[in-house]
Amino acid sequence: MSARLLYAHFPSAGHKIALEWMRVVAEIAENSSLGTALRTNQERLTASAPALAWRLVSENRREIARGCRVFGDEASAKSDLKALLRMTDAFEIHTSPAPRLRSTGWFVSAGDQLLMMGARRYEKRSAAESAAELAVRLMRDLSAGPVPVLREPHDPLILL
Repeated sequence: MSARLLYAHFPSAGHKIALEWMRVVAEIAENSSLGTALRTNQERLTASAPALAWRLVSENRREIARGCRVFGDEASAKSDLKALLRMTDAFEIHTSPAPRLRSTGWFVSAGDQLLMMGARRYEKRSAAESAAELAVRLMRDLSAGPVPVLREPHDPLILL
């Protein structure tokens, strides 16, 4: 299986979907199963300005994972993603059960930094772990591949 990194564009950082994305990240960071809060390194964004985040998407367009930061511009997103791809060997997988929902999510950290989260929740912990392992493997594959060239300025693909 192969995957691509795509942008999720938001009309503004204050858009309800961008706010929900950041709320989930904050919830994971504050209530991680590690017993300590994780850093997200989320920069302050202007609520009315456009924003974007990255997603790991399979070849059949199914969203596998999401980045744990929202950015104000593509340059910041690309810079952060390049740094993230250089540290894939330090990725640590964690599951995140939600007893009242009877479901389990997952997230990836490196040290005390929250990096990536699952795009959905699973009924079984083993399914969440498998999804996280797949996402990490795909990110490692992407980090080992050739560096593509950006051809169109508005192409939704993240081409490093």
